[in-house]
Amino acid sequence: MLIIRDMEQKDEAVILEMMQDFYNSPACLHTVPEENFRRTLTEASAGNPCVRVLILEEKEGQDSETPALPLGYAHFTVSWNNEAGGKQIWFDELYLKAEARGKGCGTKVFKWLEENCPDVKRIRLEVTKENTRAISLYERLGYEELPYYQMCRDF
Repeated sequence: MLIIRDMEQKDEAVILEMMQDFYNSPACLHTVPEENFRRTLTEASAGNPCVRVLILEEKEGQDSETPALPLGYAHFTVSWNNEAGGKQIWFDELYLKAEARGKGCGTKVFKWLEENCPDVKRIRLEVTKENTRAISLYERLGYEELPYYQMCRDF
C-alpha cells in the first residue's frame, strides 16, 4: 500500500539521500548545493507554509510494527496565480526510486494533490525535455506544454 504524507523531521536523512540522487540524474540540468536541500527539509519539517515535502512510502499490510519503506518524495509550494484566478501549486520535484517507477506512484501523487488541495486552481510544473517518461505521465494526466520562456535570477 502506498502512503503519501507530509514529511517529518525524522524523514530528513532519507529524503536528503533521495534529493542527492535526483539532482545527480538526467532529470536535472544542474547541481544544487546540499545546504539548499537541508534548508528545504528544515523549513518543510518546521511547517513553513512556503514549502511542502511529501514522503512516499510502501507499507505491507496494516501491522503498525512493520516499517514503511521510502519510495520517493515530492516537493511543492502554493502561491497565487492571476491567470488561473486562484491558488496554484508549483510542483517542483517528484522523485521515485528505480523500484517504484512505472507502478502508478506518480499518478497517485497527483491524485493525492487534487484530493488534498481542493481549492487549488492550477498545478504547474517543469520537466527537462529528455525526461520522456515524466512527460508521458504528465500528458496522460492532462498537463499541457506552456508556451513561456522561463527565466530566473538567483540571489
